[in-house]
Amino acid sequence: MAKHKTAPAAKFLLAIAAMIVLILIGGIIYTSNQMTMLRIAFVPSHPIAEEPLGAAPDYTSEAAWAALPGKSSNATQLPEGVMQIAQVPEADVFYIHPTTYLNKAGWNAPYDGDEDAMRRVANFALRYQASAFSLAGQVYAPHYRQATFGSFFDDSGQGVQAILRAHADVLNAFNNFINTRNDGRPFILAGHSQGALHALLLLKERIAGTELKDRMVAAYIIGWPVGIKEDIGALDGIAGCKNKSDTGCILSFQSFDNEGDPAPIKAMFAASPGLSGNLHTGDTMLCTNPLNWEMGGAATRKANIGSVEMLPEAGPTGEPIVGLTGARCGKQGILFLTRPPQGSWREYLMAGGNYHGYDYNLFYMNIRQNAATRTKAWLENNQ
Repeated sequence: MAKHKTAPAAKFLLAIAAMIVLILIGGIIYTSNQMTMLRIAFVPSHPIAEEPLGAAPDYTSEAAWAALPGKSSNATQLPEGVMQIAQVPEADVFYIHPTTYLNKAGWNAPYDGDEDAMRRVANFALRYQASAFSLAGQVYAPHYRQATFGSFFDDSGQGVQAILRAHADVLNAFNNFINTRNDGRPFILAGHSQGALHALLLLKERIAGTELKDRMVAAYIIGWPVGIKEDIGALDGIAGCKNKSDTGCILSFQSFDNEGDPAPIKAMFAASPGLSGNLHTGDTMLCTNPLNWEMGGAATRKANIGSVEMLPEAGPTGEPIVGLTGARCGKQGILFLTRPPQGSWREYLMAGGNYHGYDYNLFYMNIRQNAATRTKAWLENNQ
């Protein structure tokens, strides 16, 4: 059984990461007018100190998990035409969902009490993201008292507190997973957006420098900036993945239009601190190309074995679209789509040509195949 390991500067690291959220997702993606509108629409108007935090999830209970082995969920739903071939039974996946709570009534979501947020977890996060890992192992996905969407546009410091509250739940869920459910098996760590932030922090707090590092198949930190020097460099014994079968490593990408403008993100990334405590000045964001799984480089759309369109309603997931787009990593770590999809694929497009909401959908089948490939490689190397 793994012993709990808390990094000496854990609270400091959490504060750093929370501030990065505010900088990268808040102050740079939108104009000042848009920021004002977003704050009015989404930032809670009451002080967080006046908001009692709802009941904590009891991770010994099935109800505290959005997905568990044997529990019916969309984490096992596959696109039409895709058959579930033999799952790797000897491995697990710990997946952390992105922000789905948009309500300004609270700084943190009740983990089980907001129907809209829970519906988005089921119909978006589990359906289009967690399910991509169902071939590689048994999927565990905790509910947690996530920070509300408006926390990322707050400039009072209360949004930071909401993120810290959320991370405490994720840490407890991971400890429960490792101590009572995983039983020493290899595992994949995965997340997106807010969930990817929590996963990055788990790497620092619980995995790097411990025996868990040797059991980690890979960490899919998707839709979140990861500095090669100041983030990965602070993760003892964990490097960036260099090819499709590397294990014990971290991969990350952020999807942009081929003519997108990530300049503001790059500028604020350089001015923000990494997990090392140092600024990212002169650092480069990790860009793992999900079409060839190399660090950097380019691949044509022929390498894209299946994108999955995001449908707003519940129901079957559409058949994968082969060859939708290629992708190339830019010099400073942004993944540019060589053939950006149009139509419904731009419904949730963010300013600057940011395809953030579609990071998993664009490369769904490639992620599915790669997760299984890495798990099998880990098992072959550790028999």
